[in-house]
Parts: sequence; C-alpha cells; structure tokens
Amino acid sequence: MAAPTDSTAQQLQLLGDLVKQQRIALGYTSKEQAAKAVGLSHVPYRNVENGVAVSDRTYTKIEGGFGMIPGSCRAILNGADTIRLQDGGELAQDARSRRLPVEDVDATVRAIIQDAVGITTPDATMGQAKEISDRALAALRERGFLPDGH
Repeated sequence: MAAPTDSTAQQLQLLGDLVKQQRIALGYTSKEQAAKAVGLSHVPYRNVENGVAVSDRTYTKIEGGFGMIPGSCRAILNGADTIRLQDGGELAQDARSRRLPVEDVDATVRAIIQDAVGITTPDATMGQAKEISDRALAALRERGFLPDGH
C-alpha cells in the first residue's frame, strides 16, 4: 500500500482527533470501551484514532455508534473539516482544545452554576447553591448532555 500523501495524512489525523473528541464526549474513557460499544475490535478502532486508514465498514460502525451523520468519516477524508452529528451538533477541530476531560465536567459545571446563583441571588446560602447545582447536573445527565456516574 502506498504511503499517504501529506494531505491524506492530515485528514486521517483530523478524523482520529474528531472521533476521539466524540468518544470522550460520550463518556468512554478508553478506546477499548468505545470499540466494544460500536461493535468493533480494539485494533481497527485504535487505528482510526491514531490516524491510520481503515475500511469503510469500520467508519460506518463508528458513525452509527457515535451518532454521526452517515458518510461523515469519508467526508473528512475527502477534505471536510467538521463532522455533523445526528442530534444537530458538530465536531470541529477547534472544539478539541475547549473540551474538558470527562472527570472535570461535574466540578466545572457545578462551579459555573454556583457562581451564577451567587450573582443572580446574592442572598442564597451555599447549601441552596449546591442544591441548585446538584439538580442541574442531574437534569443534564437525564437529558443525555452529561455522562452518568461523574
């Protein structure tokens, strides 16, 4: 097999970065967990995240399991720079630097909510602010915006 051109290698790496971004957003802490969730063995899944070309079948399984619009992986390989998600969201390379590690999400969301409570309701107690942030985190989990168990 011929070595990929610089452009192809860049697109493969971009795809790997975007797939990793979505894996983390979905709460999969390992590549093995993600591979199992989409019905793949760990080797082809790891190849995708590592920027190595794989079969269209592998890309299709990742798209279906990760909520991507069908054909998204191939579009990246053909020069696109974002992946559209079935829920209307989008994965973009710039978003990668703004994503929090899954384990930091709860603490960050909690702090933001408690700051907002302090600004909008200065008479609220710390206990009330904590209760509001706990309820907000639970509601975000229920609606699928945050992974369970963090």
